[in-house]
Amino acid sequence: MPKKPGPFRRFTGFRKDARRMISAGLIDNMSFAINGFVLVLYLNALGYSNVVFGSLSLIMEVSHVIVLLASGLIADRFGRKKTILFGFALGTLGMMHFALFSSLPAFFMAAILLGASSGFTGPAFSAFLSEKTTQKRRKYLFSLNSIVAHMGSGAIMLVGGFIPMLFISYFGFTNEPAYRMIFMVAFLLKFVAIALMMQVKTDRPKKAVKGTNRTERKHWVMMTKFAIPQALTGIGAGVLIPYFPIYFKLRFELDLGTIGILFAMQAFVMAAITLYLPRMAEKRGSVMITAAFHGVSIIAMIMIPFTAWLFLVVILFVVRASLMNVPGPIMTSFMMSQLPHSLRATAQSYTGFAWMLTHAAGVFIGGFIWDTGDLLLPFLISTTLYIISTASYILFFYKMDDAAHRPSFIWPLLKHFIRK
Repeated sequence: MPKKPGPFRRFTGFRKDARRMISAGLIDNMSFAINGFVLVLYLNALGYSNVVFGSLSLIMEVSHVIVLLASGLIADRFGRKKTILFGFALGTLGMMHFALFSSLPAFFMAAILLGASSGFTGPAFSAFLSEKTTQKRRKYLFSLNSIVAHMGSGAIMLVGGFIPMLFISYFGFTNEPAYRMIFMVAFLLKFVAIALMMQVKTDRPKKAVKGTNRTERKHWVMMTKFAIPQALTGIGAGVLIPYFPIYFKLRFELDLGTIGILFAMQAFVMAAITLYLPRMAEKRGSVMITAAFHGVSIIAMIMIPFTAWLFLVVILFVVRASLMNVPGPIMTSFMMSQLPHSLRATAQSYTGFAWMLTHAAGVFIGGFIWDTGDLLLPFLISTTLYIISTASYILFFYKMDDAAHRPSFIWPLLKHFIRK
């Protein structure tokens, strides 16, 4: 009797274009990852307050939000590959400003360009990638993309945290130029992402099939249901998540290299869990797995400020980030399966708009909260909003879950995970 294919075999056999897209996304994600965890510490080293970081994040995300208003429609109508390449080009220019300059006007311009880059790239990339496989294998393709991205982020953050220390210790750099070497690496990575994406076959835009007013209204209602939990999560995440490097520095006096290791650990754990995620979603349902993971993540998050031991805080930090972010690929795949091909980039744009708009407000507000020195309040705000978000996601979608045997009553989570 032939052996049944193992669970990891499902991640193999994708077309060359899919592999090229994943590679391009990996490199682009690495450039953002190395920039993301160090920016708040870089600004602190230059003498700027957390409000400046909050303001830069606000500008970046407002730029992202403005572009998202149109980028999904642009990608659906004019071509997703062209939209992705344009986004990559804007990101290259934005990273150049961080790499070559150190003034606030240059930082603000970088924030605008990087925000616009993400706004163009995100919806188009997800919609374009969804075309590279069948609906049955889409969970695995999106999960593979997520695994590769997490591994790349972990590797670059593990190395990136020590880049300034290397240039300070061995080359006599001061803080400012040493930190800027991180952004130079991110800048150069952008060119590699563009080169890889250019090798992917150009897509032909498909005309939307015009339906009845009732059908179109149904699709927009569906997109709004996906957007509401994203909006709630966005503001909760904004108040807390970008400030975790500051939290570890203030509470435990960790240096940049150690903080980089923590973020790398988080990325590697996320990659490992994502390997099993599509199979779990097939058995238990995308909605129920998402809700279960988010529930455990919320518990871990609220325990962090009440835990005295650094070792346990690190474990809770990794659990929180991993279980909150890991379901992303199956959530995206689930949304794509509920909408027609012609609206997929639009839907990604719409939900991304909801998340980024509220996240921008959260980061801006968070700057003022963190400058007060209150290390508990951001956790309380974030936890409350995450709970409401997870509850709304279950309420909207549990009857539509894609497991083989869907639940039939309002508390499906308990039923799914108690029975065998």
